Amino acid sequence: MECGIFHTPYMRPGRKDKETFEYSLLLAKAADKFGYRDFMVGEHGMQAWENIPNPELLIVAAAQQTERLRFAPMAHIVPLHNPSTLAVQVGYTSQLLEDRYFLGVGAGSWENEAVLRGQPGDLSEAHPRLMEGLEVMDKVWRQEPFDFEGKYYKAARLDGQIDPGSVASHGEFKVKEGEEYHLTADHSPHGGADGLEIAVTGLSKNSPSHRLAGERGWTPISFYGGSALLRSQWDTYSEAVRSVGGTPDGARFKVARDVYVAKTDDEAKEQAINGPLGRAWEKYLMPVYQKYRILQGFIDDAEKKVDIDDVDLEYLADHVWLCGSPETVSAKIEKTFELSGFRYGQIAVNTHDALDDPAPWVESLRLFATEVVPNVHVEGTYDTVAVS
Repeated sequence: MECGIFHTPYMRPGRKDKETFEYSLLLAKAADKFGYRDFMVGEHGMQAWENIPNPELLIVAAAQQTERLRFAPMAHIVPLHNPSTLAVQVGYTSQLLEDRYFLGVGAGSWENEAVLRGQPGDLSEAHPRLMEGLEVMDKVWRQEPFDFEGKYYKAARLDGQIDPGSVASHGEFKVKEGEEYHLTADHSPHGGADGLEIAVTGLSKNSPSHRLAGERGWTPISFYGGSALLRSQWDTYSEAVRSVGGTPDGARFKVARDVYVAKTDDEAKEQAINGPLGRAWEKYLMPVYQKYRILQGFIDDAEKKVDIDDVDLEYLADHVWLCGSPETVSAKIEKTFELSGFRYGQIAVNTHDALDDPAPWVESLRLFATEVVPNVHVEGTYDTVAVS
């Protein structure tokens, strides 16, 4: 199996941007050393707990201090951007990192992010803006003339590169042979428009994002909400893959989970509950997961059933998080395979704010990479090899 990092980053409110940035670099270097394959960085500008508005700044800096990790913005909220500008930004970063970069895209789920950009707070424009924006981005990457005018965006690439007389300060511009004034930069992705790996995340049952991934050959990622939810997403993705003549491959499927590993179950549980993982759930994630009833999927899987309003941190450590010794966490993973009906290829560990005392968190990352995932076999995945 593979291991990855989903760096949301769930930083405690009040952290300065520089603190988040430097902590992110620390985690990236540790993950690279321990053999993690992917480091995916969330994009949010308004959420105090999810406070990275420009993933590329972190990605490029982290790539300079690591050797093997692949990086992705996960995801660029396309409706919040001018798609032509975003296409150039993504293509440029892709060329810098080459095979160590892939792209995550999404429609967004936070009302305040949309309202800040003058869009409806009910997110009614989010999905159509996503689809129209992706169409513009693809046209920009192909480096060919186009003239696009949709419902939300307008963009063009001129055949001759110069529109004579379009600037009031000069008249018609005549390009002489050998001159290069009219040339434009090529910021298409490394490998071209068709060579860029694109990934999408899904939160809902029968996720439309996973259907889109299957139809377009994109990488599917799930925020785990129990086996029934995951199975519905796998079925949706698989059906879409088959509809275009492909064969579904569980090794391509990534699942984001909360993970904490220590030498013993008791040690892991105590550190998880009283550390950054427990703090984030108590202050931020518990209300969100209860509001959207995501917690119910975990309760349905657990042997011990409780009311959704009675879920506490101890219940989370026992039944929701991948928390425990390496042996216990391995067994919990195998149980999710059994319940969901397929073997997925990567667990991406959600990061949490251990800035004040990073050593236990980093040790958990090491144990997961070196003593858990190498013992969980999934056909077609990359080996996890730590640097000695």
